Amino acid sequence: MGRTSSSQSSVHVALCCARLVTTVLVLLGLVAIMSIQAWSAPAFEHVVVFGDSLSDTGNAGRASNGPVWVEYLADRFGLQLSPSQRGGTNFAVGGARLDPRSGPHSLRAQVDAFLRRPKPNGRMLVIVYGGGNDLLAVVGHPHAPLMMDAAVSALRSIVADLIAHGASDILVPNLPDVGITPEVRARGSQAVAEARTLASRFNAALEGALAEATGKSGVRLYRLDVWSMAERARADPAAFGFVEIAKPCNTSGRCEGYLFWDQVHPTTQAHQRLAEAALQAVAWP
Repeated sequence: MGRTSSSQSSVHVALCCARLVTTVLVLLGLVAIMSIQAWSAPAFEHVVVFGDSLSDTGNAGRASNGPVWVEYLADRFGLQLSPSQRGGTNFAVGGARLDPRSGPHSLRAQVDAFLRRPKPNGRMLVIVYGGGNDLLAVVGHPHAPLMMDAAVSALRSIVADLIAHGASDILVPNLPDVGITPEVRARGSQAVAEARTLASRFNAALEGALAEATGKSGVRLYRLDVWSMAERARADPAAFGFVEIAKPCNTSGRCEGYLFWDQVHPTTQAHQRLAEAALQAVAWP
């Protein structure tokens, strides 16, 4: 009887220990999940956007079959993003370039318009995304590489001015291989190859420009590697939920599974994936 009692006691202790370990593991798992959820949506009171048609939500019109990536991103923060022409903080305009000589809607002009306003109270995420239109405009130009370097120089100046005026959270995406767009592919293989080279040159120069600002005290500079995303989507479209990455869908009206809405712009499905990547970039810089 003594041995049986001792054996039962040992079993009871083992079961209690097992339950305790299980409980601890579950609690640790819940803490980890809560931590991930907390980091997945940083606390921003404002989202301010400078860019072109990839980010425009109404200043010149929305160039997609639904919301664009900055709208999805702002929604994850529980914020609404409206065009600057209606008093909002999205200054992006379709067709805008980084080149400050390109007209009244250049990214430089957008930033200047923002800096003339009273600074919003609370933490704000500033997004600066340009360069695509600069690249499309110079493909085939004999001085295209130097013109892309000038675009990066303009972006560097924009980021420096935003930091000087108190911006502490800045997200800067790079360019995808613009040669994958239907528009460039329609120009022929030489244009496709040149667009890829120019986008790569732009991104390398951009990385160097951003490295200068990374060491600024109190500044969080987030990168979004759109180039790598596009390369993975091209290599394995199904992994991103795409079945067609070459043809646009706007003529058919059936865009499910398409990467491109028109000759240049992504579908809202592609914008969703971009927003998810942006959220991760901001949550884990």
